[in-house]
Amino acid sequence: MVRLLPSVGLRMAARATRTTSRPTGKDFRIICDCQRHALRERTLWRRSLRVVAHLRRGGFALLVGVPLVLGVSELPSISSIAESRVAARPQAAVNDFRIFTTARIRKGFLDPQPEPAVMTLEVTKEEFFRTHVPYGSIIYREAQRNQLAPELVAAVIEAESDFRPRLISEKNAQGLMQIVPSTGELLGVHNLFDPEQNIVAGTKYLRYLIDRFGNLRTALAAYNAGEGNIEKFGGMPPFPETVNYVQRVNSHTRWYRLQVRESFLAASRMNMTYAR
Repeated sequence: MVRLLPSVGLRMAARATRTTSRPTGKDFRIICDCQRHALRERTLWRRSLRVVAHLRRGGFALLVGVPLVLGVSELPSISSIAESRVAARPQAAVNDFRIFTTARIRKGFLDPQPEPAVMTLEVTKEEFFRTHVPYGSIIYREAQRNQLAPELVAAVIEAESDFRPRLISEKNAQGLMQIVPSTGELLGVHNLFDPEQNIVAGTKYLRYLIDRFGNLRTALAAYNAGEGNIEKFGGMPPFPETVNYVQRVNSHTRWYRLQVRESFLAASRMNMTYAR
């Protein structure tokens, strides 16, 4: 800023109208753009203070005045702050992807994936029971736990109740595997209408009968006719219902095994086709 003498000020003011802008009416003239910015800033500052003085009622003055005052002050912009922080960070930190920092995300995206399961008959069997047999996941799990074939357990359930979990027989046998309440209590199960508890009790009981009588045919006859009749007749009782029951269970077991084998062959052919 250049301050002028009174005699020179008139001549310079007239010249300023031709070269810069309109006369300022003051004893100085603007020779730099930074002076215009400073004048504009001071003007806005004074106007904001006047607005605050007029609006000073309760907290409203603070609510309106503070943004006005801060709006004209020389505060660094958000973009400049962000740029300065990014510039201050090391290059490796800037390129760091924080989305992959959690253990779950790291395991799902960054850790090496396990090898796919080899297609075997047992893998196919588990998949078949899980997807094609009612309560198949429970049947497969409990059969494995009691060292039974899941095809046999599914065949017993189909022969006993046709997969109806609320079925009650004339002798008060209940649920999928038709367990009487007294037998269920001995096996630690109290809600025989729950499919999982019923299958748990039925597989335990079937495993017990096989171990006691030594062969599957006699065990199935005992499951249908009772252990007392097996002891009474020294083996398979001459009851048409029991004979028919054992035949139906064996037939259903063969059918399930055939379905598993066909599923395995189909999966094997598909894998060979993709491998070519």
